[in-house]
Amino acid sequence: MMLFPRHPVMRLVATAWLLASVLMLTFTLLRPDITGSSRSALVYLTPLYWLAFPLGHVGVMAGIELRLRLYLELNLVPGVLTEGLYLWTVLTLLGYAQWFVLLPLLAQKLRQLSGFLSKRKTAR
Repeated sequence: MMLFPRHPVMRLVATAWLLASVLMLTFTLLRPDITGSSRSALVYLTPLYWLAFPLGHVGVMAGIELRLRLYLELNLVPGVLTEGLYLWTVLTLLGYAQWFVLLPLLAQKLRQLSGFLSKRKTAR
């Protein structure tokens, strides 16, 4: 299992994906209202959500559950900066893993299965 693609085109795509992710974090951190209580500072992370969809949605839902537990059990409300860093980290890790680790691994296994089945079919 490779964490960075071997194919040159996929390396370029993965690099562009990571660069876009870092740019979205930068734009989010440069917002003046990131230290306030307005969630509008997180608007720059919306494209990252779509880049990480569908696995990134699982991370967002886990974050909502975590935030709810923190509020109900500890009466703690995370700040916008904390929430933004959590969202960026989760969306970046899950999105990258989904597109550049898990999907190529699945495609490789399906190619192997297809080759195995075609050889078995011709042997009959």
